[in-house]
Amino acid sequence: MMTVEAIANKSFRRTFLGYDLEEVDDFLDEIIRQFQQMEQERRELTDTIDYLVGELRNAGIVPMDREMDAVAEPISPHAAFMEEGETNE
Repeated sequence: MMTVEAIANKSFRRTFLGYDLEEVDDFLDEIIRQFQQMEQERRELTDTIDYLVGELRNAGIVPMDREMDAVAEPISPHAAFMEEGETNE
C-alpha cells in the first residue's frame, strides 16, 4: 500500500523534455492531502465501529467471540413496503 511518506519522498528523473517539476510537486501535494484525509476518516470510522461493537457487547447483544457476526443482513430500501412474509432478496 502506498504511504504518505512514499508519495512525499517520490523523486523523478529530470529530462530535457520532462514534466514541469512545480506542476508535479503541486499534484503530489494534493494527492498527499487527500490521502491524509482518507487515512483520518478511516481511523475515525474504525474507532466508531470499535466503540459501537463495544456498546453492543456491553449490552449483551454481541457475543464476545463473534463480533463480526453481528452485521445484519442488508435491508432493502423497499423493506417498509414489503408484504408480510416476503423476503428481502
